[in-house]
Amino acid sequence: MSSRQRDRAADEVYGVWAGSMDQLVSYRYVGCSSVLLDRTHAEGRMQLRRDLRNPGGLLGAPLAIAALDTAGINIDRYYHLALTRIDVHVLEPATDVDRVRIDGHVLREARTQVFTGATIVDAAEPTRAIAFATADWAVLAPTPDGFEYTDPGHGVPDTPDLPPLAEAYDARPRSGGGFVIEGLSARVGIDTLHHGPILVSLEAAALEAAAARTGSGALRIEHLSVRLVSAGRCGPFVATAEVVPLRGDTVACRAELRDEGVDGRVVATAILRARVSR
Repeated sequence: MSSRQRDRAADEVYGVWAGSMDQLVSYRYVGCSSVLLDRTHAEGRMQLRRDLRNPGGLLGAPLAIAALDTAGINIDRYYHLALTRIDVHVLEPATDVDRVRIDGHVLREARTQVFTGATIVDAAEPTRAIAFATADWAVLAPTPDGFEYTDPGHGVPDTPDLPPLAEAYDARPRSGGGFVIEGLSARVGIDTLHHGPILVSLEAAALEAAAARTGSGALRIEHLSVRLVSAGRCGPFVATAEVVPLRGDTVACRAELRDEGVDGRVVATAILRARVSR
């Protein structure tokens, strides 16, 4: 396969983000930013605004997005990649934490896959672990020369009138439950749906279903796992969830995001486990 064919194959799966990062909502909205430390390590930062939490603690999707940004500054300069899976384990609600530091590392670079991880800590008290994240990536093609990391900036101000995070990612509540992203755009992805809106909409659908089952919106998220199985190419993209009841105060949800414009094809699935906060 020629280099031109490889680049075209990568674009077909991954999407073309160059030139559109200033509008893409994924990293820019939450205000995560990273610095390169060495070939396999990077450090990120993110303020924990009120819209990155729910009444029970931290949301998982923003932590995942921040971990992916920190991974990206290490690996995007070498590979065109497609995210295939991310897991976030949230260790505590961090109600008194204002800012987190993301200590990212590359676990392994294989021929067709890259594996990254991150420890997310209180930026003011780095010995206090808040969450762990791991991500798996499929290698599509080498990155052309000239890569430059785009700093997303500081995000939006932490004001009382911030919209729900799903709304900021163009995911609207859907009649009968779930959320819908109407289509592709510079905000959510020009050629394919970016993983930021995918993560946010899946988590929102899962939390909605969990709140309906438990009667409480104060859900402390303990684990969020997302698998990306195909590119979202058309839209509308519909996220729905079903509850798997567990004993006690713990609830689990399975969520799906489907591309209704491509015969309802599954784009991504998620498992969320949460505990009712008392």
